Amino acid sequence: MNTLLRMMGTLGIVLGLSNAGFADEPARRSPLGQITRLGAVAYSPAAVTIFEGLTHYLTKNGLPSDYVLYSNYDSLVAALDRGEIDIAWNTPLAHAKFHVQNQCSSQTLVMRDVDVGVRSVVVALAESGIKSVEDLAGKRLVLGSAQPAEATVLPLHFLKKAGVDLSTVKIVSLDAEVDSQGNPCASPQHVLHALRSGRGDAGIITAALWNRVKDERLAPVSLQHVWTSPPFSHCVFTAAATFDQRRASQFTKLMLEMDPNDSATMDVMRLEGTKKWVFGTAEGFNDLVDALGKK
Repeated sequence: MNTLLRMMGTLGIVLGLSNAGFADEPARRSPLGQITRLGAVAYSPAAVTIFEGLTHYLTKNGLPSDYVLYSNYDSLVAALDRGEIDIAWNTPLAHAKFHVQNQCSSQTLVMRDVDVGVRSVVVALAESGIKSVEDLAGKRLVLGSAQPAEATVLPLHFLKKAGVDLSTVKIVSLDAEVDSQGNPCASPQHVLHALRSGRGDAGIITAALWNRVKDERLAPVSLQHVWTSPPFSHCVFTAAATFDQRRASQFTKLMLEMDPNDSATMDVMRLEGTKKWVFGTAEGFNDLVDALGKK
């Protein structure tokens, strides 16, 4: 898998470098000047389509842009920290790690509409006897990939704040089994599969997934909702605090103006699962930064 991602990353570099050739001549003479370098993880072949279309759109509209794909989020954060890229398309955990290691400073630019007010939930097998988080003591709690904050770091942080003694809970981690480097957003599906296979008594998934599966009439096992976390923000475009404010503002403006019905950008938005981009706010990551700070 890592070999494939490295190949895709190389392809992304080659394709990304060609974006300047797509730009209209006025865009090349943009007063903003230099190329804005975007970075992302090659979580699927769609990443090439997304960032090829995105940099073409930005360049055409006066913000000359290029992109580089990486095989994992640690590499992406390191590249942003070294200044090899200007803006990173981050998971919440990657964003918070960058923010913390830079003396709690960064620019939270834009995110998808679906990245606002995200929640994690604990679901349990109906026969487990788990009715509340206090009942998790002595039970098997299934966790997915360690990469997405909504799967591990944040819900465990919130459970601790709710008074749950995690040392009494039998953690069943799927981190070594799932594709944590490529597509961590698939983690909740792995947790559901583990529960339905009898590997745990309860598990942590996203509220969005729970809303999709809770009314399944033909599910092989019966699951029940136990607990919902406070809201938090999800994926976000991150820049260093020192990144040029004019280019940051221009990037944000163009992203907010993106139209899902425009043939030039519809594939970008469809593949990212969003109908509009919205302003990112630092407040949505406060709990995650707090959780990382207490490690």
